[in-house]
Amino acid sequence: MSLRDENSEVFLSCSICLEILKDPKLLPCLHTFCQKCLVDFKDDSGGVLSCKTCKIQCDTPIQELKSNFFISSLLDRFQRQKLLSTDQHSLTCEICQEKTATHRCVDCPQFCCDVCVTIHGRIPALRSHEVLTIDEYKEKESRCYLMVQSKVFCSDHKDTYLEFYCDTCQVPVCLKCTIVNHRVPEHVHRDLQEVADEYKTQLREMLGQLKVKEKQMEEEKATAVATREEIQNQCAAEKVKVMRRAQEVIERVKREEKMLIDALDESATMELKAAAMNIDEKEFHHGNIVSTHHYLNTLVHHGNAIHLLSTKLETMSHIKEMVAMETKPPISDNITEFHPGSDLARHTLMGVIKTDACPSKCTVENLPKQLLKGESANLLITTRDSREKQIIPRQGITVKTMNPDAPQEDIDVTDNNDGTCNVMITGKMVEKHQVAMTIGNQHISGSPFHISVPSSGWLQTVGKAESEGQLSADAWGITVNKHSDFVTADKGNNRVTIHDREGNYKQSFTFTDQFAEPFKPCDVVISDDNEYFMLDDRNKQVVVSDEYGKLIRKFGSSELDNPCGIAINPATKHIYVSEFSEGCIRKYTKDGVYIKTFRKGINNKLYMLAINSDGLLYVVNFGNHCVEVFDSDEQFIFEFSSLGDNEMITPSGVAVDRNDYVYVSSLNQVTKHETYGQFICRIDDDSDGLIRPCGVAVCNDGRIAVVDCGNRCVKVFEE
Repeated sequence: MSLRDENSEVFLSCSICLEILKDPKLLPCLHTFCQKCLVDFKDDSGGVLSCKTCKIQCDTPIQELKSNFFISSLLDRFQRQKLLSTDQHSLTCEICQEKTATHRCVDCPQFCCDVCVTIHGRIPALRSHEVLTIDEYKEKESRCYLMVQSKVFCSDHKDTYLEFYCDTCQVPVCLKCTIVNHRVPEHVHRDLQEVADEYKTQLREMLGQLKVKEKQMEEEKATAVATREEIQNQCAAEKVKVMRRAQEVIERVKREEKMLIDALDESATMELKAAAMNIDEKEFHHGNIVSTHHYLNTLVHHGNAIHLLSTKLETMSHIKEMVAMETKPPISDNITEFHPGSDLARHTLMGVIKTDACPSKCTVENLPKQLLKGESANLLITTRDSREKQIIPRQGITVKTMNPDAPQEDIDVTDNNDGTCNVMITGKMVEKHQVAMTIGNQHISGSPFHISVPSSGWLQTVGKAESEGQLSADAWGITVNKHSDFVTADKGNNRVTIHDREGNYKQSFTFTDQFAEPFKPCDVVISDDNEYFMLDDRNKQVVVSDEYGKLIRKFGSSELDNPCGIAINPATKHIYVSEFSEGCIRKYTKDGVYIKTFRKGINNKLYMLAINSDGLLYVVNFGNHCVEVFDSDEQFIFEFSSLGDNEMITPSGVAVDRNDYVYVSSLNQVTKHETYGQFICRIDDDSDGLIRPCGVAVCNDGRIAVVDCGNRCVKVFEE
């Protein structure tokens, strides 16, 4: 490689002063700079020395930095090549400084003339030096640089070559150094070339690793470049989307502008037409009065008695008619205004046209005559002007509840920005529920509205509305959790559904894809430690989860065949499961360990279960139309089926309250019984319309919740 090409000169230049290196010093990061440049650069950087190339900070004092002998050698060679490239006769002997140089001592290193080279050869200490003619030196220089490179002198002993390597200090040393500063046995010396050969081998291995790293960084650089291009391309693509969207918005704004202006023109045209008609009417009547007044005034001043009296009757009658003529009030000025939109996300970007509404022309739809407690109705208010045209009103709409012995309550109004508003009202536990609706402080026609809310009997409907929590016609068991939520086994929807006390849907447990067959819960019960035990009819198992629906365990698949009802003994915590077709009851521990089966093989078709505080187990016998009762030892003690003057027909659900009263759902009714089955009363009424009631649960506040399968809901009653 020639050191005279442009790249080599750059390689030998200092990146601070951009000139050929002078007194090159090597930083720990292997970058080289002039010593003076490093001093100046450190002063300019506030006393902190960092590499200008790679920015790595250097904590070594500048005076302690190592000289870069390799760069110094390259600089020497570079200078020699520059000299050799010139005319040979211009080379001057570096010893006598007079004659033309003819030789080169590789070891000194110096250019010598014929006389000086003779003297050089006579000096014993210099006889071992390699002396070449200029032509020989040029040839060897061009063929192999290492054979002709000059020896390096010690920085401490200027007249002695570096020949050894101190392993202790890890620096090249001269012969004098081995005697003065690097004496044995404290220091270990080796031949410099030997150590260099070992280091070359090690360095070649490291160069291989460095080559791999170089390739890796090259690939990462290519990836970074590709990422930059991708970012640029993505940015350009997104800008196109922005411009396209901006154009769409501009076009939409123009359309809305035209629509709003047309609406204002239409409204103004109608108002102007009415105003013009009113002016014409006034001008007509005014003209009649003026002409009559002028005629009669002339008659008074110029007519004689005959003239005056001959038309007395007609004149007096006409004057009285004109004086008594009813003067119509000026037409109402319905103000029409443009209201800019404040929310660009709404369906109109610019805004809407609002006009004065006429309260007597506004209407309310979907207004129920009666609401059960907890039920809601969505009312629709349509606002109109005096011409009964649907408009967006300038005035504000206010809706308040006005219940006896209770403060007024504001109800939120949802403005649809199309001349209609929605209002959601919910039944409260009072005899009369009044709703007042005003617009511009004037009552809408019919306001306040009176809605009947029963204070006893059927209070509430849960899961009936068309919503995410709507129950199916195949909902069976029900219980109430510690939050007073209604927890329903909705077999038809493959889930356990939870509604809060007010009937709002909260969540569902579905266990999708966790079992071999779809999850089909037919009953549910909750333990004292808040674990949910759900009876899965399709997979013939009991599924246990926490209150958030996270599966904890499952059991019973080896014994269960057609499970229907489930209950927990409050004293022993044992789990009881009724089998519909087998006509038996399975008993398990709380952890799912099978204990035994009892009441097997007689009078099949068992439905729901309930256990009171004394451990009495109530089992609904659907086939025999009765409720069987077992003691705490699972021994049958009695059954009951009387409903006063009637007999129980196809019972299905059973529950007990904190006072151990028993509630049973049977053919389209729910009844209350003493602990030992004596009939007390009926909870519902024929007008409540129960159809195929199933599961029964007693709420914490004493209300009775019943799954109404026929009406696909839960109905809540108060005794």
